[in-house]
Amino acid sequence: MYSSIYTWSIDHIKTVFEAKTEDECIRAIDDTFSHAIDVTVNGKALSRMELQRFVLNMLGSSGYRLAVQWQNAVEVPRDDSNRDGVLGGYYIIRNIRKQGSSKFERHKFVNVVIESESVDPRIDSRRIVSLSLTAMDKPMS
Repeated sequence: MYSSIYTWSIDHIKTVFEAKTEDECIRAIDDTFSHAIDVTVNGKALSRMELQRFVLNMLGSSGYRLAVQWQNAVEVPRDDSNRDGVLGGYYIIRNIRKQGSSKFERHKFVNVVIESESVDPRIDSRRIVSLSLTAMDKPMS
């Protein structure tokens, strides 16, 4: 049996946004997001490459010093194996820097569909195949 959908999500999102190099981030993105992902950010559709560039720019501008803090989430696995399921959650990414500005934190509400990409149950091939997120930046206090 696999870890819960929530545990998988916490681990993978932290690995993506808390990466310390561009290569580490790209590997984490590949391990987290399907190549055929359906993405919307604040109602706007993005391609997977646009999502990757967005994440890499945010991470690079922070000096690879982002920090993720999950606030809460609700998971609904499709069965007891946790190979597939959905998650709705809220997390904050801290230490975001915008051009010539102070630090911000990004508040994100996400709804994701997670599915295994391999039929082999011995391989944890879970990836996010659908992502809808609403995000807002606030100055860090």
